[in-house]
Amino acid sequence: MKHAARMAALSERLDRTFLVSGLPNIRYLSGFSGSNAFIVVRPDGSVTFITDGRYGEMAEGLVADLPGADLVVYTSGLWDTIGAALEGSTSVSLEAGTVTWDFLRTFASSIGIETIPTMGIVESLRRTKDDDEVAALSAAADAGDAAFTVLSDLVASSASERELGWALVDAMRRAGGEAANWEPIVAAGAGASVPHYRSGSNPVDSGLLLLDYGCVVDGYHSDMSRTVWMGDEADAEMARVYRAVAESQQAGIDAAAPGVACGDVDEAVREVLRGYGYEEHFLHSTGHGVGLEIHEEPWVRRGNDDPLRAGDAITVEPGVYLPGVGGVRIEDMVLVTDNGPEVLTNSSREMLLR
Repeated sequence: MKHAARMAALSERLDRTFLVSGLPNIRYLSGFSGSNAFIVVRPDGSVTFITDGRYGEMAEGLVADLPGADLVVYTSGLWDTIGAALEGSTSVSLEAGTVTWDFLRTFASSIGIETIPTMGIVESLRRTKDDDEVAALSAAADAGDAAFTVLSDLVASSASERELGWALVDAMRRAGGEAANWEPIVAAGAGASVPHYRSGSNPVDSGLLLLDYGCVVDGYHSDMSRTVWMGDEADAEMARVYRAVAESQQAGIDAAAPGVACGDVDEAVREVLRGYGYEEHFLHSTGHGVGLEIHEEPWVRRGNDDPLRAGDAITVEPGVYLPGVGGVRIEDMVLVTDNGPEVLTNSSREMLLR
C-alpha cells in the first residue's frame, strides 16, 4: 500500500495542523491496524504518530516508511502527549465525524487551542481506490465467491439460518478472507422480506433463501447478496420478483460510469422496478461505497447529485420485499472505470440453486 504518497497528498491539502483520529483513516494513511492511535499531520509534511505501549513495536516499522514522521509511544498521559505533539500550533482541525463530545470537552480543558471541525478530508482521498486497494477488494470478493460455490454443501450441513451464516464465514476464511465485523444475513422464506433480517433457527433446506455476506482482506471489505430457490421449480410470484430485481440490477451496473450522478444510477434501477410495479417495495437505496469500511462514500441513492469517479468501488443492490411472502436482493461490488463497470463479485446470479 502506498502510505507515504497518501500522507503526502493529505498534507498538501492542509492549511493548518490536522489531528487524525478515525481508525479507518489512520489505517489508510499508515497501515496501522490496532485499536488506538492518533496522527498529527502538518501542512509542511511533518507527521507525529501517537499510540500506546501495546502497539509501539507494530508502529515502528510503519512509521519508518513515512518520510518526516516521528513515533511517540505513551504508557500514560495521553492528553499531555497530544498537547506536546501540537505545541506551536494555534489551531487544529479535528475529524467531526469521529471525535466524541467527551473528547472535545477534554481536549478543550487539557490543551486549550482552537479546534476547527472538518469533514471528509481523508475520506475524499480514500474514495478513489488505487491498484493495491482494488487487489484487496478483489481478493475479498473472491473469498465470498468461493463460499457461494460450495453453498449447496453448506446448506446440506446446516440446520438453521444461523448455522449457515457461520458456515459461510468459515468458507471465506478457508479462501483467505477474515471475518467481517458484521454477521451474515441468512433469511429463509418469508424472512427474506426484511432487508436487515436477523438470522435465527429457521431451517434452510428448501424454498427461498436470501444471503448477504462478506469478509475482509488486508482491511478491505467484500459485500455480496444472492437470493436462491432450493428446489426444482421456484414459486411463480417470487420468480417474477427475481426477474425484476435481476434486470434492475443490471441496469444499475450498466449506468455506473464516471461523471454519472449517483442518483441517476439509483433511478436506472428504479425505472425497471417501476415497470414491473415493484418500486414501492424497494425499501432502501441502490448502493454505497465499500473499502476500509463496509459503508463509505459514495452513496448511490435517490437525489444524490455527486458524480461517480473512476476508481469508485460501489455496490449495486436493488431489492424487492413483499411482507409475509418473501424478498429478493441481488448485490454485487462494482469498480467504476473509464472503460466501463467492472464487477468484482462473480458468483452465479441464477435463482435456482443447483
